Amino acid sequence: MKRILLYGCTSALLLAGMIQTTSCKKESDPGTPTYADYSINPSMPDSLTMVISFGDAKRQSGALPVTASTGTITISYDPSLTVSTGGSKTFLPIVFQGSEAFTKVLLSVTGATKEYFVFDAPNAGTSGTFFVPMTIPKSVTEGNFSLDVLLQNDKGDIVGSKRLTVPVKIKKPYECATGGTSVSGSSGITQTLHALNGKAGDVSIAWNTYSIPDRIDVFVDGVWKAGTGSTIAPPPPLCPCSSPLPGFVGSSGTFTVPVTADNKAVEVYVSGCTGSGTAWDYNLKCAQ
Repeated sequence: MKRILLYGCTSALLLAGMIQTTSCKKESDPGTPTYADYSINPSMPDSLTMVISFGDAKRQSGALPVTASTGTITISYDPSLTVSTGGSKTFLPIVFQGSEAFTKVLLSVTGATKEYFVFDAPNAGTSGTFFVPMTIPKSVTEGNFSLDVLLQNDKGDIVGSKRLTVPVKIKKPYECATGGTSVSGSSGITQTLHALNGKAGDVSIAWNTYSIPDRIDVFVDGVWKAGTGSTIAPPPPLCPCSSPLPGFVGSSGTFTVPVTADNKAVEVYVSGCTGSGTAWDYNLKCAQ
């Protein structure tokens, strides 16, 4: 009888151990592939499509539709973007004027054949600027690509007057250097990440927008800290150089932004005004 009880207890202990071991095992999701840092070449559109995202846009199989446009909406500005990888969000501006409202934005990496994106825009109206959020993860290396953008109404008609092709230049985040890092550009949106890597103290940003007005905004881990205008949340505004909005200045100065060792990155947005060949630059230094 003792032998039987001992066997029963041993079996129970083994079973309990098996249950505990099984419950602690973490299974990976086979449907979510992972990509090494800077492993995706942006010149390969289908590969880039796998990792790029546009807010909560839905993915659709196949290539972007080629249906003719009704021409009831005119896209009046061809934007250019310069953005950092690393998972930070930037914004694609669509400046438009029309006789009817669009309700969806269709986006595709130029040349992609396997998937495109559909972003809902139920309150876009008939004129103004509509921003689509875009995230390029750290798995994408430096390089260039372009986006094709179409506007669609609630009936499913393509209403944009042209296929808008947006050139995008991407670059890795800069290391926040004590000797300074210089960045320059012109019209359009330039979004640059400066990785802090544990550096604490004051970050100094000496900037110059020269005579034609541009806007500069500085964020630390997504929180606005300084700028040529008042506090904003992304997306940054856009305007023609001939009609500058508040915060667009033709001037120079220095921002001093305190950071802690827990902060991850300083992000600088520059909105270059459109239509007059503007130029701007800044130099960002970390504390010694």
